[in-house]
Amino acid sequence: MKRLLIIFFFSYFYFGYMFSADFENIGQSLKELDKYIEQKDHYVQLKEKKIAILKQSLLSQSDDREKLETYSTLFDEYKSYKYDSAYVYAHRCLHVATLISDPEKVMAAKGLIAFCYLSSGLFKEASDIMNSIDVKNASEAIKKEYYAQLARLYYDMADYNNGEPFSSEYIRVGIQYCDSAITYLPIESPKMWNTVGLKRMQQRNFPAAIEAFQTLLHSPNIDDHTAAIATSSMGFMYGSMGDGQKGMYYLIQAAIYDIKSATKEAVALQNLANLLYEAGDVTRANRYVRIAMEDANFYNARHRKIQISAILPIIEREHLQMVENQRNNLIIFAAVVSLMFILVLVSTIIIYKQVKKLRRAKRTIQSQNKSLQSTNSKLIEANEIKDEYVVQSLYGKSEYIDRLESLYKTINRKVKARQFDDIHSYLKESDLKKERENMYSSFDQTFLRLFPDFIEEYNRLFKPEDVISFDLNKGLTPELRIFALIRLGIHESERIARFLDYSVNTINTYKTKVKNKSIIPNEQFEQKIMEIKTVRTTPQ
Repeated sequence: MKRLLIIFFFSYFYFGYMFSADFENIGQSLKELDKYIEQKDHYVQLKEKKIAILKQSLLSQSDDREKLETYSTLFDEYKSYKYDSAYVYAHRCLHVATLISDPEKVMAAKGLIAFCYLSSGLFKEASDIMNSIDVKNASEAIKKEYYAQLARLYYDMADYNNGEPFSSEYIRVGIQYCDSAITYLPIESPKMWNTVGLKRMQQRNFPAAIEAFQTLLHSPNIDDHTAAIATSSMGFMYGSMGDGQKGMYYLIQAAIYDIKSATKEAVALQNLANLLYEAGDVTRANRYVRIAMEDANFYNARHRKIQISAILPIIEREHLQMVENQRNNLIIFAAVVSLMFILVLVSTIIIYKQVKKLRRAKRTIQSQNKSLQSTNSKLIEANEIKDEYVVQSLYGKSEYIDRLESLYKTINRKVKARQFDDIHSYLKESDLKKERENMYSSFDQTFLRLFPDFIEEYNRLFKPEDVISFDLNKGLTPELRIFALIRLGIHESERIARFLDYSVNTINTYKTKVKNKSIIPNEQFEQKIMEIKTVRTTPQ
């Protein structure tokens, strides 16, 4: 007994140390489980391949005992994988055992059939066939399997009924059968630790049961199915003790072992879904409980389907509610986004209209600026012309007044001297035509100072053979004077005629003649004349 306590003590702390880091990262373990779930078909294929090899070997076997061994191995492969097939090979084992008249083999075969009934939830049928087996004179190997299976039968009935006084009675009887099985089990064997762990778990002595299962896990050469049973039991107990973190971890490990051993008759994934649901991970819980239901349907475990059916609607309802909430949140989000989009669209339209208005205002301002610049340019030009002609007019009038004053004095003097013949002769010498020519010459010189490129720009409006040869000494031609006056802003033919001492018809004739020779349309000719620039073309 002291030796057992030492083993429990060291195994507890060793195992706790090895897995302490994993408890802190359940999320990583769940990701690992999800990877194994994705590979479920691979492990099923391995199982099917192994079964196919065993079935193929039957074709070459003629000895009944050899066939019985193969049937028993096929049963082991099917017992936690597919109920119907396990049931078939259990009956074949019974048939062959009966043929060879081996009582031990018959009892073992009946135990296999009872296991099928037990695993599928047919507890009465399992109980009937177990009661039909008489193990008084059986070997220890038969007895340990017989009592261990009876213990499991009563434990499963207690879980299935889950009501008093039946559950307590079933557990009491199951514990008695566990004690009977332990007496026939080798000390410190994996089978013993498994049975001890189950017994302590049913006694609700969870810490001691966990120690037993930890020792089992450290036993050499245990298979994945046995490891799945141990870790699943530990996960259940930790969960019952309120340590959901450890409970979840061990159930994850149990589910992984179940997948690796292609076990369909299992509860780890179902219990893990319960813990995840309680932890608020409804989506993953819903997924796992559905996989557990698929496995139960595949194996055809009636009591497992009933157990899962009790929690599946709850998780499914919660999952649907969560999906509905997500959908509602999505609708609200979409509505908010749509409203924001509409607001942005309206704002964009308003901004676009404002930008268009600003652009129109900018174009208007630019147009007005251009118009203002043009007006300023014309005003500057007009001022320059005015200044030039005002100065010229002042000088001309001053000279004209001087000549009139001289004429007045001369006439006055001759009148006083009564030299009337001399007055007539003197007035005859004063030629008005010459005075007019002097005025035109002064006009020409002033105009050409203001518009030095006028002759050149004027000639661009005609064909080469029609250009005017200009002699500065002779001054402007009548045609040039007409259009020079037009460039100065005098467009009325009457005013031009009075200045040049021509008739209006003569002025119009000159204008028509010039326009007809031009390469510019007649209606545009005077506009082109107005575009000829002075020395300063634009305001600074």
